[in-house]
Amino acid sequence: MAQIIASVFAETRDQVARIAAKAAMAGADWLELRLDRWPKGTDLAPALGTVRLPVLVACRTPEDGGHYRGTLSERRELLSHALMAGASGIDLEGWETWAPPVGRTRLRLFIRSFHSFTGVPKELLAIRDRLHALPGGVAKIAVTAHDLADAAPVLDLLSQTDQRQHPTVAFAMGRTAWPVRVLACALGSPYVYASVEEGEDTAPGQVPVALLAGIYRVRELGAGTALFGLLGNPALSSLGPWLHNRMFRRLGIDAVYLPFETSRPEAVVAMLPRRQLRGLSVTAPWKRNAVSLCHRLTEEAAATGVVNTVVAEAHGLLVGHNTDVAGVRVALERAGVPSGGGRPAVVLGTGGAARGGAYALAQMGFRVTMLGRSLEPAREFAKKHGIPLGSLTARTVVDLTPAVVVNATPVGSIDHDPEERLLPGWTPTTSTVVLDMVYQPFLTRLLLDAKEAGAQVVPGVEMFVGQAQAQVKLFTGATVEDGTLRTLLAGTAVVSH
Repeated sequence: MAQIIASVFAETRDQVARIAAKAAMAGADWLELRLDRWPKGTDLAPALGTVRLPVLVACRTPEDGGHYRGTLSERRELLSHALMAGASGIDLEGWETWAPPVGRTRLRLFIRSFHSFTGVPKELLAIRDRLHALPGGVAKIAVTAHDLADAAPVLDLLSQTDQRQHPTVAFAMGRTAWPVRVLACALGSPYVYASVEEGEDTAPGQVPVALLAGIYRVRELGAGTALFGLLGNPALSSLGPWLHNRMFRRLGIDAVYLPFETSRPEAVVAMLPRRQLRGLSVTAPWKRNAVSLCHRLTEEAAATGVVNTVVAEAHGLLVGHNTDVAGVRVALERAGVPSGGGRPAVVLGTGGAARGGAYALAQMGFRVTMLGRSLEPAREFAKKHGIPLGSLTARTVVDLTPAVVVNATPVGSIDHDPEERLLPGWTPTTSTVVLDMVYQPFLTRLLLDAKEAGAQVVPGVEMFVGQAQAQVKLFTGATVEDGTLRTLLAGTAVVSH
């Protein structure tokens, strides 16, 4: 069971007291005080006396990713002083030949660490063994992953480590690599480092204590934990982890769901622990790539050539599904949109999400046209299903007089300019239904303009909930009411309208 170490730069007594209280309330098990910035000659004992958590101390030089500018002798004196003042743990780099005095101290955690800020060394096993050959009890290896896929050797190292014989903390630093910290807990890592609050990290990619202890429940993860995640680029802002992790807890399922943002999706899937992998959500731009990962496709996935959900079945067989189809259909039906009856409908976009939308509309009986700035991605799909393609312009939409317009592009999302207009100059009629697949923000620029024109708008959260219902069923076997999903999303931007 992993323990959470909240890491902070110690600067003043009052600041340490304040941050220690926050860390404890958030659920930390340890407080790491980085002494890089501690004022020279200032007694640590009064500051440590205010901390109710066990304290781990470290002091890093710029070469090791820190800020300490004193001499080596002064650094050792500072760390010794911290132990005598009541610290319970110390972290020393692998190059450090000095060992701390243990007499008359409370020392119970001794970490030897290695950091790489340029990449992932190939010899991680050898580095682990060198650290364990030094005085100390726990080896810590922190490397830098420029893409999540770069962290594969870290997971390999952990899978080959007997934590009872060689306690080892290993993780990857980097904006997109933080899920490795959670995966490490499922693979037996005894500790995980966290920030006390968002933006107060002491190393790249630290996650706040409250998230690790709450949504990701790292203390409870282990070899029996089922692994799920979202494969995309971007993926970090998705509500998937918030929704699915809360659903797992509600259903009493030992599982965790993580955002896997990467430019190399196949490599990320290959590096995940196969015996624990149970399913993946897939978002742009990897919905087409996911087809090649699967051993079998369902009807919707085969018909669209797009996979947004992967389920691991017996013997590791991966089955591809497309729940976007159900999401669009359910969102429109709940909005009271009747069957198409041959009426025209338009899908804006030609990517993976657009195919799901077009297929759903066709199933409902609409006469669908797909519009895009680039038509090539949808050409084979459109030919197969007899769907016309056209240029993504306001004039084209006006000429088609659609009863339903579905936006399947990322325009309007939080990762784009919120004021960008996909179809400047187009105004829907009052009889038009406009569905935006973008669900953050709740009302996009497209929907705000459509609402002002008197059209019926269907926010993307309606599709998100519809497809999430289907995903939860595939992942867990449970049928969940949409009201339950909305309750689990309470407090997020998509339901705070």
